[in-house]
Amino acid sequence: MKKTTIIVALLFSLTGLSYSITHTIINSGTTFSPNAITINLGDTVIFTLSSLHNAVEVSQATWDVNGTTSNGGFLLGFGGGIVVLQTTGTHYYVCIPHASLGMKGTIIVNQTTDIKPSETITPQELRLMQNFPNPFNPQTQINFHLDHPAYASLKIYNLLGAEITTLVDGNMSAGDHRVEWNAENQPSGIYFYQFKSSGKIETKRMMLVR
Repeated sequence: MKKTTIIVALLFSLTGLSYSITHTIINSGTTFSPNAITINLGDTVIFTLSSLHNAVEVSQATWDVNGTTSNGGFLLGFGGGIVVLQTTGTHYYVCIPHASLGMKGTIIVNQTTDIKPSETITPQELRLMQNFPNPFNPQTQINFHLDHPAYASLKIYNLLGAEITTLVDGNMSAGDHRVEWNAENQPSGIYFYQFKSSGKIETKRMMLVR
């Protein structure tokens, strides 16, 4: 059985040597949208679903017959969550309550290459920096840049995709901004911080170590 984990490897999380991209999957009725994506190893996939839908990884044989038996891979509760796939190949998943209606999808994971996209900043582009320090205990600093005044939000999520707190939620001026997160009441582990502005989304990982 193919084993998948949403726990990010410590080395990958902390070195920052690999470039990762965030992909978002939503539901449109009883259909995942998009229901087939191709990503690179270590990319982040965010499932943003209604409270009626979940996402559970299954085998290809189970997927082919619209079954619901988990293969031990990722398991996201109702409303969705965050997945970071650490094995290449095709990952099959279904919505358990609606698998019989064909609510299912695939994620093809390719090996990461050494080629990075251009880091040239174009007008009206946001930049989200890696938090510092990382790992941290219990405070860390997050910096971001806006090329123009805009509404922005910055939220923290745990490994299961549950929202922990909102650090930014409002109109921001152009330029560099800095916020701090005090995770004094949170357990050790991997967290995600997601920045949204002008229709764009960036997500990065960080680690709290007690």
